[in-house]
Amino acid sequence: MWPREHGAWSLLLTPFAAALLVAGRASLLSVAALGAALSLFLMRDPLLVLARQHWVWRDQHPESALARRWMAALGTALIILGAALAGAWGLLLAAVMGAGAIAATLGTVWMALHNRQRSVWLQALSCGGLTFTAVLAARSATGNFPLWAWWLWGLCWLQGAAGILAVHTRLDAISARRSWMADHALARATWLAIGLLAGVAAALAARGSMLLAAAPTLAAAAHALDLSTMNLDTKLRVVGLRAMTLSIVYAVITALALR
Repeated sequence: MWPREHGAWSLLLTPFAAALLVAGRASLLSVAALGAALSLFLMRDPLLVLARQHWVWRDQHPESALARRWMAALGTALIILGAALAGAWGLLLAAVMGAGAIAATLGTVWMALHNRQRSVWLQALSCGGLTFTAVLAARSATGNFPLWAWWLWGLCWLQGAAGILAVHTRLDAISARRSWMADHALARATWLAIGLLAGVAAALAARGSMLLAAAPTLAAAAHALDLSTMNLDTKLRVVGLRAMTLSIVYAVITALALR
């Protein structure tokens, strides 16, 4: 039941930590906000198991009982943490943010139930939901929605989406080595994302935000270099660790620039 997607963990936790770095402080509400985000994130696999048990599997699977226990524990934690956030932020705001997060989680489960979890565009869209923890952390630390939180979210989302496209382009190239058919549209989309990163960097530099421009510049250069000199024999674990390292460095630079 424990998610194995290292990239998803990085997309969830790195923006949260970066936002606290920008804010320069944290609070008990930050712990509650992180706990709520983690509870929803950890619910995805148990929900998927229970959905498959209800709609797909004919026989009772042993992991269904484990999934129910996970859901009971995570659901209880989410109710308690959600109540704490509602008490501090107001019921309406907590309900709106919670409803959006729950809808995104259920949407991801529904796509996985229909075997679409590997959709590149779904993952790029889900990246926006995971990196929204930057805004959540900013609210928990500052008590409001500062402008820098939205900048941090957008920049982390852009880098994360570009990284997802780059990884899928590599996977497609590995597959094409066997089938001789490559998805050129995917490669073009990846280069478009790299171009967008470079364009954002240029716009920020033109405004005088040189340190903030350094993050998308670094990401664009790293992705472009990776695609241009792609070694298909490199182990995917190594590729994943490189991507995670880039995301962390990118978030730290962005956070330092926004302080």
